[in-house]
Amino acid sequence: MGDIVKKCNKCGRFCVCSDVNYLVDGYKGCDGTMVDTGIKFNEYLVISKISDDKDFIQAMIDLKEKDIIEYNVKLSQFRTQIEQQKANKVQHDTTPKCPHCNSTNIKPISGLGRGASIAMWGVFSKKINKSFECKNCGYTW
Repeated sequence: MGDIVKKCNKCGRFCVCSDVNYLVDGYKGCDGTMVDTGIKFNEYLVISKISDDKDFIQAMIDLKEKDIIEYNVKLSQFRTQIEQQKANKVQHDTTPKCPHCNSTNIKPISGLGRGASIAMWGVFSKKINKSFECKNCGYTW
């Protein structure tokens, strides 16, 4: 999206310039004049993921006006930081999941449940040597 983000000179909120009814932070009740920030919407999304503090965003707007090279360096650093945070989140996600459907809606098979299944089905029981059961697809492992 190549739209330019505008800022209300009355309340300080941001919006996308192609649609003044679409305010970035969801507020639609101000009748102030919208001023062009020079920041593209995709740049705003990167900046706001680092901090949604209006002073920080304004500092980035000022930096773009004063030193475009430094602004682009900072934006690149922010993008790298966001990608690293995403990668770390995926790496450190130790939530157990069903190996069949990847659902996290699983439960441990109780000893009583396993014993009852073995008593009823004998060697044909699906719960022999299994520890977990998926509540979504029924897979046991």
